[in-house]
Amino acid sequence: MKKFIIKIKFIIKILLISSLLSSISYSEVINKIEINGNSRIKNETILGLTNIKLNENYTASQINNFQKKLYESNFFKQVNFDFKNNILFINVSENPIIDFYYIDGVKSKIREDFFNNSLNLGPNKIFSEYFLKTDIEKIKNNYLEAGYLDVKILPEISQISGNALNIVINIIEGKNYKVRRVYFNGNTFFSPSTLLDVISTSEHSWWKFLSSVTNYNQNRIDFDKSLLKNFYLDNGFYDVQIISADTNFIKNKGVDLTFSINSGNKYNFSNFKIFDKNNNLRKKDILNIQKIIQKDLKNTYSRSTLLKIQNKIINYLNLNNIEFVDLNISANKQEKNKIEVLFDFYKTDRLFVNLINVKGNSITEESVIRNNLLFSEGDTFTRKKLDESLKKLRNTGIFSDNKITSKKIENELVNIEVDVEEQPTGSISAGLGVGSAESSIGGELKEKNLFGKGIVSNANVRIGTQKISGSINAIVPDYNNTGNKVGGSLFALSTKFDNAGYESKKIGASAFTEYNLFEDISLNYGLGFDLDKISTNKNASSLYKSRAGNYITYKTFYNIDNDKRDRNFKPTSGYKTGFGQSLAVPGSDISYLSNNLYSNFYHQIKKGYVFNVKAGLNTINSIGDDDIKLSDRNFLSSKKLRGFESYGIGPVDGKDHIGGNYSFYSTIGSTFPNPLPEKWNADSIVFIDAGNVWGVDFDSSKDSNKLRSSVGIGLDWTSPLGPLSFTYAEVLSSASTDKEESFSFQIGSSF
Repeated sequence: MKKFIIKIKFIIKILLISSLLSSISYSEVINKIEINGNSRIKNETILGLTNIKLNENYTASQINNFQKKLYESNFFKQVNFDFKNNILFINVSENPIIDFYYIDGVKSKIREDFFNNSLNLGPNKIFSEYFLKTDIEKIKNNYLEAGYLDVKILPEISQISGNALNIVINIIEGKNYKVRRVYFNGNTFFSPSTLLDVISTSEHSWWKFLSSVTNYNQNRIDFDKSLLKNFYLDNGFYDVQIISADTNFIKNKGVDLTFSINSGNKYNFSNFKIFDKNNNLRKKDILNIQKIIQKDLKNTYSRSTLLKIQNKIINYLNLNNIEFVDLNISANKQEKNKIEVLFDFYKTDRLFVNLINVKGNSITEESVIRNNLLFSEGDTFTRKKLDESLKKLRNTGIFSDNKITSKKIENELVNIEVDVEEQPTGSISAGLGVGSAESSIGGELKEKNLFGKGIVSNANVRIGTQKISGSINAIVPDYNNTGNKVGGSLFALSTKFDNAGYESKKIGASAFTEYNLFEDISLNYGLGFDLDKISTNKNASSLYKSRAGNYITYKTFYNIDNDKRDRNFKPTSGYKTGFGQSLAVPGSDISYLSNNLYSNFYHQIKKGYVFNVKAGLNTINSIGDDDIKLSDRNFLSSKKLRGFESYGIGPVDGKDHIGGNYSFYSTIGSTFPNPLPEKWNADSIVFIDAGNVWGVDFDSSKDSNKLRSSVGIGLDWTSPLGPLSFTYAEVLSSASTDKEESFSFQIGSSF
């Protein structure tokens, strides 16, 4: 047995030695390279792809890698290497060239343009089976995201002379499935109307015929599940489970979605602990971090609160040059629905970014992608920076999929590869509204990635019974990698309000920039000008008619907003306050200073009851002896002072309400439960409104200082006919010249 083992060891040694000798014997010097079979691809290109150098030794493994690089170029369908007498023979067979290329069956011009710009294949391009496969997959995914579940893609390939192909991609789109109804089952705590506002999918209705968010899209549904979970986690429900999202296909009618939810109990923060086992932080740093945590860790458990604290701590570490220290936040459940938060600091590997390679962008400029990364070449690299960069790329809305991978190449260096998949970024929408105050129809064209530069632009028009408007707007979300928004607009506006007695036709332009001064506090400032032609009614008084004419205004403006609401649409907690000023500078026909102050407050008393207080004050006064032009005077709409017609209160001249230099409004209200089924998504409200318009600089005798007020109820219902809003108000105090409106309604809306 011992002799047998010795023999086995001897044989293994012989095999290892022979393998080594074989490898050494194959390693030879390349003195010459001969390339055969190429007609379009130049020898220099092939040598550049392989990077083979003469008079150097290459092993079999290295030669195989050279061959692999040529295959990966997709220039060749076959590559063979042969080595004789120190000569390397590279024999290739080129992939064919596409002579004629056409995509047939695409009904949408936007989709057709996207395919032509983003697919690998096209006229005069090189054909490969890999490119064809990936293009078919991209086309299919594009249709699936738009609700075309039965799409068929049938390529026709025909060989012609000269190693060329004709290719026709036949597309049979099939049926576009729309989301008919969305239901929420289980222990949901929140109303269906609230949850519908959380998800990105919307129920289809006739007025949404141009909207894409009503299409059945599995990726969007998966995204909605994460939106719902985050919404519950942000509102105290630590144990929430989004159990399922079931689909029910109704033949020839669309799809019904049902989200099954178990909200669990609501939790509050109890206390927090900081761990720093390896002494990464100084005592001073720990004390400062404690202050950061104590400032934001309030009562109700909230995932977004923890993320906000985490970002503040990471910023603190960066500002104080505390490198390669990361933070892990975890939560421990305690008795009586309490949550203890643990902040654990730990040391990370020293890593720096070497190279960043971006691929997959055929339309979008690389700078747009790089501006959304939290690192560049030479910066420190952490997993958290990678994750946050992925989130920023997703939030642009430009890409359907993003991947960022890192590869360590040396002790402290990593190469980063960013792989994006572009998607159509243009959209078209329309809306129709019919109401007691005004009816209108309008539409909008929107593009999120204009010229591939990440510019968000839109063109919209609205034609109403009292107002006609149109504008073209463009915003650069991250100008010059500063994090600041920069934008501009051109607009045209014609107004002829029934109660105001004048008509204004205005054209103008503006440019602005916006950025955050502090957390949740943003500053917007800019410049603008407008040309305004004002005419009055035939029956207007001579004094009022004297206010007609042509006016030019040059102005500068700024607005400061502090937004602490839990969400923008139908908030349930928090507040938003703001202040702004506009100065019409010398050179304008009438120089003035206007002020705008407002504040909104929300608090959920219990399920179904959201208490709110809203108030606003506007002033405008000329600088000098001129009077404010009619179209700049302050009015109140029926949305701010219910129970009265829009522009129907305040100073009057004859039968015309002429507005004032000052206006004020306030509202105290609350939502409350109603007996309608939850699936109707109907919200009922009760309110008390108060307000006034006063101050007439061109004739103080026409002033009106009486406070107007009303009390009423309302109903907002997302019905099969469209969004419906009904309001009934009883006037508590008014002036004899006011125009009252007890009942008002609105059917349909823009989207």
